[in-house]
Amino acid sequence: MDNNQFKETVYKKYNYYKDTNDTFFNTHHYKSNNIKSISTHFLMVFLSLSIIFIGGISVYAAFGGTIGGKPVSEWFGIGFSDEYYKYKVNVENKQEIVYNETKIELVSTVCDDGFTILEFDVKLSKEDKEHLKLGEPLFPEDVIEKARIEYEQCKNKLYYSPEGTSYKTMLKEKDLVNTIKIPFNEKLNEPGTLRCNILIDNERKYAKNFQTIEKISDYEYKLYQLYFLTDKEIGNKTEFTITLYANSIENIADISNYKSDNGMVTVNTPENMRSIEINGVFNVKVSKNSAIENTKIIKPINAISKYKQMTKRIEEIKITPLQIIAKVSTQINNVSLNSLSNRKNENHIGLIDYEVYDENNNIINSIEYETKRIITYENGKIEEWGTGDIGTFKDFYNATLNLTEYIIIEKHDNMQNIKIVPVEKETLVTEEKRNELQAMEININK
Repeated sequence: MDNNQFKETVYKKYNYYKDTNDTFFNTHHYKSNNIKSISTHFLMVFLSLSIIFIGGISVYAAFGGTIGGKPVSEWFGIGFSDEYYKYKVNVENKQEIVYNETKIELVSTVCDDGFTILEFDVKLSKEDKEHLKLGEPLFPEDVIEKARIEYEQCKNKLYYSPEGTSYKTMLKEKDLVNTIKIPFNEKLNEPGTLRCNILIDNERKYAKNFQTIEKISDYEYKLYQLYFLTDKEIGNKTEFTITLYANSIENIADISNYKSDNGMVTVNTPENMRSIEINGVFNVKVSKNSAIENTKIIKPINAISKYKQMTKRIEEIKITPLQIIAKVSTQINNVSLNSLSNRKNENHIGLIDYEVYDENNNIINSIEYETKRIITYENGKIEEWGTGDIGTFKDFYNATLNLTEYIIIEKHDNMQNIKIVPVEKETLVTEEKRNELQAMEININK
């Protein structure tokens, strides 16, 4: 693999994995057979971060789109109920950041017992719009043509352009154009500080988050910042203040309507990347009391799925105004380092995803998040690992692993029952073994 080919692999691996889990050591990477393989994957992620921090490479996914002002994210594939508008609260005391003629204004919030959504209007000056190359192609024609000529001249047809993107990739992504992103709270993560991407009542927290962008005109954009907040981030609070620092507006490829073959796409290159500096802060108090008043909670009794040494249990179903949220607890017994990392170990369990079906066996859009991972060693010692983490390279046996996950399920009208099916995403698993994963059925209309 030459240097340019390596760089593109790094960029794409980072883009693919960066929002998957909170740590580098996660099960997406480490379903491997040996320590050498594990180390190789870790090195790739480590190098990708080094390139990003040192070279300023931005590989942030901009996901966009609204339905009549209702945010939708194609990346995680779920939409919000039409009741969204009933819980939308306009910001009364005007909050905005102004930089020359460019302005970011916080216009509304929605706080459900799950997602908290902040809506912004972004208006750019002509100068800033042109500097960010907004609406311009990620790969200009002259760049593609230069790459084509050098590709044709390359005997082995493995030529990669100077910014690390292959000519074939450029052809596939030639219709991508630049849009904006605002990396809120980016500067909170100074060296030596705990990872953080949101301040809640002035406390540093890290929460699953997404940003969706809709282009209104050449100079105007609608931006939605979404956070998935659980009791891990806010405890039992129903009202709290969110603080977001904005220090820059950056350009990025608009992939909202782009369908990649492998789920990975070039979202920026060193040559294309531009930003403008802004400095300001938003403080907004939000409340989920109204949503809680209209949320139904179900505590299933027998929603259990067993597989190998693993038991999954649906602890709670919340039917909120915007979506359905299932809380899942998982316990895996007889855990060892080898069973976590070696796919050939008889007790190995690969990455578990979930498929959700309604009473007519129609699949329902959903996405799952792991929020907590606790390991209890044979000697009784307890550690909390990062989500997806295998924790250590030190050998251990007969431990117990407990996970907390949430499944966010798109809410449809007149749904009576849902069936949640754990699915092991593992190439070495036979269909017979895969079918041992039991479905968990819940009546949500009782």
